[in-house]
Amino acid sequence: MLYSSPVADGKTRQADATHWVALADARDLSPSEQQDLAAWLNADARNLGAYVQAKSVYQALNYRTTAQNERSTAHRSAPTTTRRLFMGSAVAAGLVGLCMPQKVHDHFVMRYRGRQAPQQYVWNGNRVTVDARSGAYFSSSKTKNTMQVADGRIGMEIRRNQTWISAGALKLVGKNTNFDIKLQGETIILSLYAGTMNWLREAQHHAITSPQVFHFSNSKNDSPELIKIHPLTGDASLVQQAWRNGQIILNNSTLQAAVEEFNQYSDTQCLISSNSLNQRKISGSFDLLKIKDFAQAVSFLLGCKTKYEKGKILFYV
Repeated sequence: MLYSSPVADGKTRQADATHWVALADARDLSPSEQQDLAAWLNADARNLGAYVQAKSVYQALNYRTTAQNERSTAHRSAPTTTRRLFMGSAVAAGLVGLCMPQKVHDHFVMRYRGRQAPQQYVWNGNRVTVDARSGAYFSSSKTKNTMQVADGRIGMEIRRNQTWISAGALKLVGKNTNFDIKLQGETIILSLYAGTMNWLREAQHHAITSPQVFHFSNSKNDSPELIKIHPLTGDASLVQQAWRNGQIILNNSTLQAAVEEFNQYSDTQCLISSNSLNQRKISGSFDLLKIKDFAQAVSFLLGCKTKYEKGKILFYV
């Protein structure tokens, strides 16, 4: 019996993703093709990641055929919808956009790869916050919204229509809810701040309520399991949502944890010279992009020294 290797599988997946991206960019997909694309995306969580990556590369190359240029010119003269206006702002912000025919669905991909502040957008009346180095795939109809998280962290306030959310193999559905969902290695973390969601598992709906944090397993071979759950106080909810506004609130956090958070958003990377300094505790509210202000505060609060080099800030005793 012959077995395909992970490398071969990855190349096939990449080729399939490139095919779908190129086809969708060349013309509007037919309803049956859209169904095939949705089935392929749902077949394996890795397909979504490959699709987002391929779309990012395709958009970066800025490739357009003559027919596409003519079609784009024609479209510019036509009235645009709210969704298309949203897409234009998304592309201008360095994200990747893809529009399908309105009579069926609108689909688009958001990919935010840089070390920059989180970005906020309005999608069909819902507020979406995309963290640095994160990606998600969105589709919508008149009565139903769908979001598939490819990687990183996405925050959402669902204000209109029921929304179906997937991250890895985890399937959720909710309405009038406020949550963050994060893919972190072999774990999916759902921070549910307000409202109730349904966890779709084994053809059943399991209600999960706020304010709580849920940790699910994230294995491509098994259905997700609930690993851990803990409540959220009002203060803890505010602290956890601070990232959406480009802030970090530290409450007796270790310096190591704070540095790991800041390093996600800045090309200047913080380093710590000793294990003892790693575990020193710090509290305060900081702007995620003002890493030098953070370094000065650390130096003052912990009584340590800082050394600035090109692209690095070293904390030492």
